[in-house]
Amino acid sequence: MKICVIALIFALILAISSASRINYSGNLVLRAIPETPEQLEFLRDWESASSIDFWILPAAVKQFADIRINAESYANVTQLLAERNISHKILIVDLGQLNKKEQQNIALRRALYNGNKAIDVENYHTYEEVMAYLTDLANTNPIVSLKTGGTSEEGRDIVQAIISSDLSANKPVHFFDCNIHSREWITGATCIWIIDQITSGYGSDPEITALVDQYDWKFIPIANPDGYAYTWSTDRNWRKTRIVNNGSACIGVDVNRNFLAGFGGTGSSGDPCSNTFRGNVAFSEKESSALRDLIAADRGRVKTAVSMHSYSQMFLSAYGYTTDLPPEYPEMFRAMEIAVGALTATYGTKYTYGNTAVTIYIASGVTTDHYYENEGIVHSYTIELRDSGTYGFQLPPDQIVPTAIETWNGLKAMINAI
Repeated sequence: MKICVIALIFALILAISSASRINYSGNLVLRAIPETPEQLEFLRDWESASSIDFWILPAAVKQFADIRINAESYANVTQLLAERNISHKILIVDLGQLNKKEQQNIALRRALYNGNKAIDVENYHTYEEVMAYLTDLANTNPIVSLKTGGTSEEGRDIVQAIISSDLSANKPVHFFDCNIHSREWITGATCIWIIDQITSGYGSDPEITALVDQYDWKFIPIANPDGYAYTWSTDRNWRKTRIVNNGSACIGVDVNRNFLAGFGGTGSSGDPCSNTFRGNVAFSEKESSALRDLIAADRGRVKTAVSMHSYSQMFLSAYGYTTDLPPEYPEMFRAMEIAVGALTATYGTKYTYGNTAVTIYIASGVTTDHYYENEGIVHSYTIELRDSGTYGFQLPPDQIVPTAIETWNGLKAMINAI
């Protein structure tokens, strides 16, 4: 009888989650590798001038570009690549099947969950479910409180979870923003897992107890709530916010191009239809303004600021908008090296590390540069979580825990080293 009930719940959840969602059946993800500066320039120009969805754009020759296309575009796209002798391979054969499998895995885990927490922190959850979990945690755990940094364009709260054994002590702060790009579900899930690890371990785990007694921990698990909600209701592959852009039929701004540092430069777009549309002016968006104000509230106390992203397994520092290195780069590199060493030692997951512009690509107006340049936080980093392209943005829920564990191990090692 129990098995039948679970099967029915599973079927209902899957049917509801599939209704009205954009169908990506037949969409492919290609990996193209430029071997010359001319090929690299072509890919960069192509990305900035077209509506094709570049998941990854290379910073240098011999680094890969991942490109999502539909089946109808396949012949034209591969012909363009062939004409320029750019080698490529199919990385994901059918994104629609990956979407379907992800929903099945989430629904099955949800149907089987029988825990004593508001949510299963080993699964993906909607915005409403995450907010309910945080509220429950703040109501039941004395070291947890919540702060609303602002509201989104559609009226959703941008919530910061604060973990502190003594807020009046004004201890050094570790600050995290997660899910600023809405399709990067593993980022919010990782932050939620870390929140749960800290709050459940305080008082019983000596290492966690010491970390909470020494520092305040502040997380924004869903920094782009409208976009995140849209990935659940309609378009799993949506990246930006959901603001209506005046004079354009295209929706949304890339919050992680809307910050002051390097605003308007290379690696962002002035086209509202682009996935890297920066908006009209820095901090034009409610989401970026909320993050700016939340971190500024702790000015002078923030020891590390970490922006969680996916995918490509990288640990990145300032700068993003220029290949120039900050004066403190040797210290940044030392901290990243320690973090990646501990992370990789956990399960063998390989990460690269270095400054953003050289290691992944030039990106202007991003959080990491703002936290470093305008808040004076030397240890300001972007972490690009799993994987290296097999699943892209749709990492299966069974990889949440190993991703979170290795990331947490890396963070602890870095924090202890600095």
